[in-house]
Amino acid sequence: MSDRSNLTPAGALYIASRMEQRAIRLYERALLVFSQGPMKKALEDILQDERVHLSAFQELLEKEEPVSAEDALLLDAEADTVLFQGGLTGAVREGALDSLKSLLTFAADEEEAAARRYTDFAAKAQGRTKETFLDIASQERRHLERLKEQISLLKEERDA
Repeated sequence: MSDRSNLTPAGALYIASRMEQRAIRLYERALLVFSQGPMKKALEDILQDERVHLSAFQELLEKEEPVSAEDALLLDAEADTVLFQGGLTGAVREGALDSLKSLLTFAADEEEAAARRYTDFAAKAQGRTKETFLDIASQERRHLERLKEQISLLKEERDA
């Protein structure tokens, strides 16, 4: 694991799983604050997407040689730097939960970062793992477009 630029498929899947787990944890915690209304609905939709991704990664990871405990520590540290830096506290500090628009913008930024990272992972993977990363990167880009459309609609409603 000394060469961080050449992750094994198992290492990339491990990081991706951790990234999705971080996303799920953040959105689940945010849902504790919003028990109704459009914020709750948006959080539930985003959370569902993240759970689908996590499931796909975990299924593939189970087919790989397990990462060592030492590598897991390094990979966990890497995953912590990719998305949701600062967790829920960081999101609140950034104003991500101040409004529906800020939540959607925050989620869009994270989707864009995830799509880039998964595309990078795909470039270093092979076979089904590569295909999965490309597929999930594509899903992330579709989610990003959907979030941008939702943001645009909010802006149109505000301007009307």
